[in-house]
Amino acid sequence: MINSTLVFRLLCYLFLVAVTIQFFLAGLGVLGGESIEAHRQMGFIGLHLIPLLMFGAAIAARAGRLTIGMIVVLFLLVGLQSLWLELDDPMWLRSIHVLAALVIYVLGHHITQRANRLTPASAAVA
Repeated sequence: MINSTLVFRLLCYLFLVAVTIQFFLAGLGVLGGESIEAHRQMGFIGLHLIPLLMFGAAIAARAGRLTIGMIVVLFLLVGLQSLWLELDDPMWLRSIHVLAALVIYVLGHHITQRANRLTPASAAVA
């Protein structure tokens, strides 16, 4: 039988790695003279899919309402990321994209810490 708590925990770590790669790809695209396309594709595919999988795994692991709610907020923030870039007036509003990325990483880290505190026995009670 698959341990849903372990799957949830692994997905949380995968999300943190994906966000770290996103920061690298953004820097490469902006400062390294490379195309920003890899950053866009990773954001659209990876960072939208992983929180959905985290949501299902958190429910299966009985991670609790607060943790599941945080995952929903995480998914919404990831979804809003492309909207920040479309704001043209005033132009400085586009910088929210970078600030939101930091918030996404911190929230993902906090969810990962909560996942690490879960045990199969405590998940059944929560």
